[in-house]
Amino acid sequence: MGATGLLTTLTQERDRSRDDITAAERRLFDQILTGDIRRHLAARIRQAGELVDRMNGHLERVRTASNVAVQLVWDVRPDLPDSTRTARQLLLKDPGRVTESDREALHDFFRARIEEAKGSETAASWEEQLGEVLDYTAWHRFTVRLDRANGTGWQPLTKKLHGALSGGEKAIALHLPLFAAVAAHYEAVPLAPRPILLDEVFVGVDTVNRGQVFALLTALDLDLMVTSDHEWCTYGELPGIAVHQLLADGDDDAVTSARFVWNGVDLEAG
Repeated sequence: MGATGLLTTLTQERDRSRDDITAAERRLFDQILTGDIRRHLAARIRQAGELVDRMNGHLERVRTASNVAVQLVWDVRPDLPDSTRTARQLLLKDPGRVTESDREALHDFFRARIEEAKGSETAASWEEQLGEVLDYTAWHRFTVRLDRANGTGWQPLTKKLHGALSGGEKAIALHLPLFAAVAAHYEAVPLAPRPILLDEVFVGVDTVNRGQVFALLTALDLDLMVTSDHEWCTYGELPGIAVHQLLADGDDDAVTSARFVWNGVDLEAG
């Protein structure tokens, strides 16, 4: 076979191979869009949205004395193309209402994502590339928003906005999303311990808001352990906690502790 014939044969084989891959991809995408994978992916996105809504339900009960409140937003990353948001909406759409144009849009989206995964050279195998393509968490990002009850509505918590808050408001704005994140993390293993350890707890937060924050920690079912040189956790919003006061004698280096129990109403020696 001459060089020209070899080039023609190789070109034809390449084109056939490309067509075969495209057909295989379409069959795979159809399976994804109509089968268990699609339902699983849509269910996970819905579950994540419901979890965010549930956490916001807890967060909205905490509003500072100056009427500052915090909420979380889980949305498609703004730096991604519009096709990502469209694909997300189509994945959540009733399969019976998915049109041919919708299917084509999803095909184009997944095909572009596969090409992107191949080009990034971060996945060594087809399975890993599919893992990247179907990683819905990479499509989203969390944003913390603040409402100051001043008529401006909910605003993203930027560095500038955070700097304009009082010390207590800053602490609230930073603590609440972290508590929600910890509680959400523990949702994956319902029967596991749910510890959260805080050093010098709630410095700068006023008494009223401390009660609200302890109520939030209780509602999130977190196992709280704190250290403080002033906080005794005697708030009506907190149903119970053991307190150990460290005692030292000035004459030697020995340290012991006195145990108390807050039962939601009284502080009792225990």
